[in-house]
Parts: sequence; C-alpha cells; structure tokens
Amino acid sequence: MIYFAYGSNMLSRRFRHPGRVPAAVARGVAAASGVRVRFHKRGVDGSGKCTLVDADDSAGAWGVLFEVTERDLETLDRVEGVHLGGYARESISVRVQDGSIVAAVTYIGQEPFIDDTLVPYDWYRELVVEGAREHGLPADYVDELKQTSSRPDPDRDRAAEMHRLLEET
Repeated sequence: MIYFAYGSNMLSRRFRHPGRVPAAVARGVAAASGVRVRFHKRGVDGSGKCTLVDADDSAGAWGVLFEVTERDLETLDRVEGVHLGGYARESISVRVQDGSIVAAVTYIGQEPFIDDTLVPYDWYRELVVEGAREHGLPADYVDELKQTSSRPDPDRDRAAEMHRLLEET
C-alpha cells in the first residue's frame, strides 16, 4: 500500500522510528493538486500540525510516497489519533515525477480539530522542512514551509527530544 506523507512523517528517521513504521520504504515524491498544506490541525499537545486543505486547481502539496503494509497503517491510525477524531485516513490521487497518477492513502485533519489561529512548535515545523529537504522537494516549496510561523514548545523535555531527532544523521 502507498502512503502519502506531507507533514512531519516525510522525515524518514521520524517516520521509521520504533513505534511508527520502521520497515517503511520511500518510493519517491509526488504532488497532490488542488490542496495546500496548512499547520492548523490541533495536535494532542495543543499546537498546529499539518493537514491538507482545499485550494484552487493551480495549488499543490508536495509529499513523499512510502510503501507500507496494512498493519503499518493500523499503527499509523493510532499514532495519528484517528481514534480521537483528529485525523481520518483517506484515499488521494497524487502525481509522481514521471507525470503518472498514483493512488495513495493519507491523513486529513477533521473538524472540530481545525483552528486557523494555531501555529506549530518550532521543532515540528523543522521536522517538516527537513523531511522536504531530505527527499529533494522543490526549493520554493521548502522555502514556503520554512516561512510558516512557529513558536517555542513550553515542554522543554519534548522540545529537546525532538531537536535531538533533528540533529541525528
């Protein structure tokens, strides 16, 4: 099964971390048309997380395709909080670099978890940016992600853990 990651799961070392999907295999990059990535889905920690929102047809969201098993998706359902109602697993069509269309699954933020006033923690935004860089997404797209406003995480232990993950090579 093909999973389209467009947020922090683009960063392979986060996505393949124990407790997520350690056996996932990256299969390339793709773009979903008519949507944009926004950091306004309320996470369990109260900060903004990524979701896809409808946009005009010229818009597009880049992401990474990972091959996963159905069991992996069940793990992701739990990790992404499907049982809490924050995200729903949905089917999506994406265009790969050779121009062909591929069917994939992804997670879309659900009402009432959408809040346009939210911003991500700085470490979360950096996970998304580093994942985009890792997989060679277009430089202008990476720049757009970097422009997203963020704030420091008041939980210093969590912030330190995430910064350590970002520093891993």
